[in-house]
Amino acid sequence: MIVNIIRTTLGVLMLIPVFLLSLWTRKKKALRSTTKAQEPEEIELDSDPEYENDSHTAAQTEDTEEQEDMV
Repeated sequence: MIVNIIRTTLGVLMLIPVFLLSLWTRKKKALRSTTKAQEPEEIELDSDPEYENDSHTAAQTEDTEEQEDMV
């Protein structure tokens, strides 16, 4: 009976560090993922000269649609 109590105690004592290690690694991963999410990313925009000044064309399209609705 005493041998069973010692085995159980040793088993529990061996599982505690494993549990603490897993918690520590989870916390470490969580800190890494939040740190990466907060870093700003540089985005380089390439302007295509063909599409640079489309606002005038878009305004004309909207005007024609409004005129068609009124008719």
